Amino acid sequence: MSESDYKRLVERMLENTSVPMISSDTGLEAAQKIGQLAAQEEIEWAVAGGLAMYFYGSPRMTKDVDIIASQNLSLTPQHRLGFGGSSYTLEVGKYAVQIDWIVRNDGYQKYYRAALKDAVEIPNGLRVVTPEWMVILKINAGRQKDLDDVVFLLKQHELVDRPTVKQMLIEIGGEDAWLIMMPNFRRLCDLADGRTTEPGKYYDQESQQEGKQR
Repeated sequence: MSESDYKRLVERMLENTSVPMISSDTGLEAAQKIGQLAAQEEIEWAVAGGLAMYFYGSPRMTKDVDIIASQNLSLTPQHRLGFGGSSYTLEVGKYAVQIDWIVRNDGYQKYYRAALKDAVEIPNGLRVVTPEWMVILKINAGRQKDLDDVVFLLKQHELVDRPTVKQMLIEIGGEDAWLIMMPNFRRLCDLADGRTTEPGKYYDQESQQEGKQR
């Protein structure tokens, strides 16, 4: 791709307001801003999704901020989330940032509650879902980008304690939950360790090479 082609591509992306991407700084500011309101309302919350991936070194940008929480905020939601929770829009500078405030009310509720309980506080005051819980929640979500995120997390040196993933899953969901997840988890570990290969949208070697050439 030539320099002019690249510029045109970037211009098209910037003009595509249906899926705007936000910078990590904007996402951080949005999370801190809504976190202050949650603290006032005594609501437990923790950063998940793309912003949490940023904390763990991911280069992938995100279009919104995902937060898991113990209950909904008093804000008027833009819409309700089908699996529990609300979507809010927060003004951060010149940006309107979408916040998906996740309060699961389905069969995965117990996993999100456990992930919230185990979340860790980082120096800037935000609480973040641990890498092990990120792996579990993203495998349960099952979308391609979530599975690619899992592979990225598993690739990072000493970031994810793999035996702990099994232990946590059994503690919350029982042996059957682990038996269901185990084949997929092992497949993703094999991908992360280079023992097998599959096309990946975000983190496969071919995509990384393409990025370097550009």
